[in-house]
Amino acid sequence: MPAPLSSRTGRLGHLGVLALTVLVFAAVVLAVTLRLRADLREQILRREAETLAAVASNHIDNLAADLAGIAPADVPGALLVAVLKTSRLRGVVGVRIFDAARAVNSSFPFAWSDAPPPAHDWAQVAAGEAVVHFHPRVSRESIDGVPSDAPTEGLIEAWVPLRRNGAPGLLGAAQFWIEPGPAVAELAAHDRRLFAQAASAWAAGSLVVGFALVWALRRLRERSEDLERANRELVLAAKTSALGAVAAHLMHEIKNPLAGLESIVAGQADAAGRAEPGGELAAASELTRRLRTMVNDIAAVLHDEQTGAKFELTPADVAEIVLTKVRAEAAVRGVTLESSTAAGRPIAGRRANLATLVLRNLLQNAIEASPRGGRVRLASRAMAGTGVEFAVEDDGGGLPVAVRTRLFQPCASTKPGGSGLGLALSHRLAQQAGGRLELVRSDARGTSFRLVLGAEA
Repeated sequence: MPAPLSSRTGRLGHLGVLALTVLVFAAVVLAVTLRLRADLREQILRREAETLAAVASNHIDNLAADLAGIAPADVPGALLVAVLKTSRLRGVVGVRIFDAARAVNSSFPFAWSDAPPPAHDWAQVAAGEAVVHFHPRVSRESIDGVPSDAPTEGLIEAWVPLRRNGAPGLLGAAQFWIEPGPAVAELAAHDRRLFAQAASAWAAGSLVVGFALVWALRRLRERSEDLERANRELVLAAKTSALGAVAAHLMHEIKNPLAGLESIVAGQADAAGRAEPGGELAAASELTRRLRTMVNDIAAVLHDEQTGAKFELTPADVAEIVLTKVRAEAAVRGVTLESSTAAGRPIAGRRANLATLVLRNLLQNAIEASPRGGRVRLASRAMAGTGVEFAVEDDGGGLPVAVRTRLFQPCASTKPGGSGLGLALSHRLAQQAGGRLELVRSDARGTSFRLVLGAEA
């Protein structure tokens, strides 16, 4: 049997929420990974520039010692010599030197533009910080003018402050253009490790988030079903509470007219020559008698509820009362009633009254469902403590699928003239009695219900 449309829609909605959550988590992991990648690349490249800055400062110190007190900035070409010595370390392909006033001092291997350095980069250099940029599309040919067939890996641009170690003044700055070489390989290795770790974190996180979300959605669905069930029970309780007051008034008003109607119908049947069994007047008289009996029973229960009558009945008493009320109907339909009751502790009057109403409805349903010659069984047994259990079984063909699907819920009745409220009201009455009504089985062999009355609180 295919799942209901609402159930399939709910599952698709849950899958959509799960997929969206995983995608959002992937976007967050990717954003964090790219940010970490950018920070890591900056640290690796800054290390290159800081190395150049430290070496340049050492060469300037050595040069100042050789000049015997003359400032390197006052000696033409002195800064270029210190920078050229530094450029031997890291595959430098070109360099420009600026003085402290941002003017071009010299360049190698040839003269470049005299444009001053960018203000932002110069501000950092003036503060004593090395600045580095990676230009993946800049070729060596654009720096030294030498054509090359090698694939372009880009160049590293490093701005290095030129100063003596421990001295506050800035002598100038050097702009290095460096082949990436090992730095690019190191960056690629870090990228591979970083994205592999990000993928692992995303996979593990997605599993955790997925399991947590599936559990949460399942719990939410269960809570929703519980709330829906509780809402139906509250609606039924409200209806039955209202019906209780109306029923009390109705029982009072209809009791005497029914007795009069029964007398009239019975008299007509006698006047007709005591109509043969099965005649219409006899059937009407029997139905009227049953109706009056039911009204009297319900009126008695309502009276006990209103007056708070104190009495007790044994399980055997309850079974005998119920069987007495349905024997006539069972005889008409050719159904045999069987009973099996065990000794048990007495049941308080209110609970016994409610149990009687429930069992009577179950027995009437069983009698109507049984074929002629069938058997209906009522049994009781004591439970652990002070509880008691009643069972009603029949030989009918089982409950219809529509009834089993919405058991104990108001539904369309499959019996002529039925209201579809019998089992729902019986379930509610069982709860009012502090017990529960359960369906034990329902198949081609028949149906079995169980009414359990636990120990009183």
